[in-house]
Amino acid sequence: MHAFASDLWIGVRTGPARAGLAFFSLALGLFAVTILLSTLEALQRQAQGLVQSFGASSFALVRSVAAPEETAWSRRQVDFLRENLGEAAWVSGVKSLPPSVSPDFAVVATDAHLALARGWRFVDGRALDGLDVRQGSRHAMASDSLCRARRWRTGDIIMLGHEPFRLVGRFESPGAAVPAVPENAVFIPYSSDVLETGGEAALRRVDALLFRAGEGLPPEAVRRRVVALLTQPGLGADGIEWITPESLLQGIRRWQRAIAWTAGSGGALGLLLGAVTLAGMLLTGVRERIAEIGLRRALGARRREIAGLFVAEALALTGAAAIAGMLAAEGALRWLGVRFPLPFHFGAGARLLPLALAGGLALACSIGPAWMAARLPPAEALRNE
Repeated sequence: MHAFASDLWIGVRTGPARAGLAFFSLALGLFAVTILLSTLEALQRQAQGLVQSFGASSFALVRSVAAPEETAWSRRQVDFLRENLGEAAWVSGVKSLPPSVSPDFAVVATDAHLALARGWRFVDGRALDGLDVRQGSRHAMASDSLCRARRWRTGDIIMLGHEPFRLVGRFESPGAAVPAVPENAVFIPYSSDVLETGGEAALRRVDALLFRAGEGLPPEAVRRRVVALLTQPGLGADGIEWITPESLLQGIRRWQRAIAWTAGSGGALGLLLGAVTLAGMLLTGVRERIAEIGLRRALGARRREIAGLFVAEALALTGAAAIAGMLAAEGALRWLGVRFPLPFHFGAGARLLPLALAGGLALACSIGPAWMAARLPPAEALRNE
């Protein structure tokens, strides 16, 4: 083993400047590749979690800020949509209450269909039901994450403004909020004696409509039916923003494209420069070590042993560059992660693919020089002595 390491060191020492440049270029390229793989993997996991939590069959409608006040939806129009869609979709309408109700977290008034429209699963307790809405019960439900942060338990009395409410249910934190339905919200029944937010006109208003396609029905078909229903008088489709899994993923897709272009181009340039330098270093090493190679052949070294020496030299250099680049990338991402919202995840891909890429480059760059070295006859030792 010591003799093998000594042989590798002799090969590197014959061209230290070229070896250093190849090492630096490969490490820089593999640094960028590691960042690319770890961030893309993290963004992909985020995208999957977002679609899973929001619901692949769910979508929402909200009025744009510029939409006129008279076009706001009402609870009667929510009932109209629910009746016409039937079993094709669960429909719910929600209204966000002003911050004066609770400055510490959002409070949202909703009907008895929100839990179905969002596909929530309850950790404890139950969802608000029709009786809660009809009677204006002082009941509430909240996400499990908010309950943990506030140390609320099912059955506790919580204060919303000056009104006490009993927490009747905790649902799994959705993770994908939509406008007017934030994750850190308390949901209460949508009824007049609970709201107290500006009279009957304010009571009728609905800020957002939420839909979830029924079992086995494609969301696109339900969306087309909703579009057709919105053409009815009083339900105009102007000034509406559609919130779908695709629209929520747009931000992640932009991150993915930006990282792919920057880290991908930097990694490609670094690897290209490193590969060219490595191949040139090995070719130069063959020419400068002709006497040594011929002497080895004269002493009984086989061709595959001579070829293996140059392949091993390339593998050692690229392997060291890969490890250095990966460690530097992980350190940089962990350091930046506490300062910038850059996601990263070091899974199997980010751990193994840079090493595999380094090994592939080493083999590709060393095949030619190794073949040339292996074909040198022993008589070259005498000519170059």
